[in-house]
Amino acid sequence: MAKILYFSTLADRLGRTAETLTLPPSVKNLRDLLKMLRMRGEEWPVYLIDDKLQATVNKNFVEIDAPISDQDEIGLMLSRR
Repeated sequence: MAKILYFSTLADRLGRTAETLTLPPSVKNLRDLLKMLRMRGEEWPVYLIDDKLQATVNKNFVEIDAPISDQDEIGLMLSRR
């Protein structure tokens, strides 16, 4: 299972700091994960905008198309750009 961590303002807005998810086969990269999370509705599509986030995979900063797997730790935070 992938561990998703939400930091700072993003954690406040989404009401959680972490969750563990089993990624479906259709989720192959970070962009796919964000698309899946936005489908939750409410606050999710408002704050999970591809070009407004910074992300890490296993504690390394990555681009939006970085591959991910069920064994990864993924960190998401709002970008200051």
